[in-house]
Amino acid sequence: MSVADLAHDGRFAVLAIDHRDSLRSVLAPDNPDSVSHQDIVDLKRDLVAGLAGGATGVMLEPEYSIPQLLDGTLPPRVGFTAALEAQGYMADPEAAPVALLDGWSVQAAADCGAAAAKLLVLYRPDRPHAAAQEKAAADILAECRRVGIPLLVEPLFYGLSDPSLRPQIVLDTVDRFAPMGFDILKLPFPVDADHDPDQTRWASACSEISNRCEMPWTLLSGGGTFDKYHAQLEVAMASGCAGFTVGRALWGEAALAPPADRPKVITDLIAPRLAALKELVA
Repeated sequence: MSVADLAHDGRFAVLAIDHRDSLRSVLAPDNPDSVSHQDIVDLKRDLVAGLAGGATGVMLEPEYSIPQLLDGTLPPRVGFTAALEAQGYMADPEAAPVALLDGWSVQAAADCGAAAAKLLVLYRPDRPHAAAQEKAAADILAECRRVGIPLLVEPLFYGLSDPSLRPQIVLDTVDRFAPMGFDILKLPFPVDADHDPDQTRWASACSEISNRCEMPWTLLSGGGTFDKYHAQLEVAMASGCAGFTVGRALWGEAALAPPADRPKVITDLIAPRLAALKELVA
């Protein structure tokens, strides 16, 4: 297994659909419980069937897409990551360190054929809880090394009320995680683009990430609009980023479309968007 299985010529164009229960709130914000397990599986099946052929990799998880989409829906030449982390601590990120999903393991991720495991770590380098998160991530990395599967880690800030602090928070996070030796870092854009529209500062912050990372880093989308993400990715790619791992900013409209209309939305709107992002990483 190799992270190269998620890339083409060292560039990552990865479709992120490893969302789980948070999708219920997206699909039915007034009544999340009305969204069934099968509704989520069906959405992910439509997204993978319509888009994975245009991606270099896909991010999956072991509740709604592994093994469900490994039935031929995912093209055999497209590598995938397998999410490791348990859910449930988003509401209180400092209640406990990140842990593996109950009943799942690094070995299970490797056994299902994943090109890499993936770990989301809610993280603030300026909080006391940071040390516990670093240790938990390091322990999981050690297990991945023992099993023989690469690890993509996503250290994601939370509770940041002052957007001017974002560049330093992201760069301090890179300083903590890059030396630990993860295979890929999946990172947020280091500048709040709504607060600071100066693309010169965007480029400087992205270049700083690249200078501090020996491993490739990819840009997550964070649920913003497609146009904003496209602009951010263009700057990031010119500043040393290795590609994208894009979620709802790409396919959000397809998720909200009636199921009968979803394939057309994917074909007419979402697939051309994916192609436009791929042009930036070619």
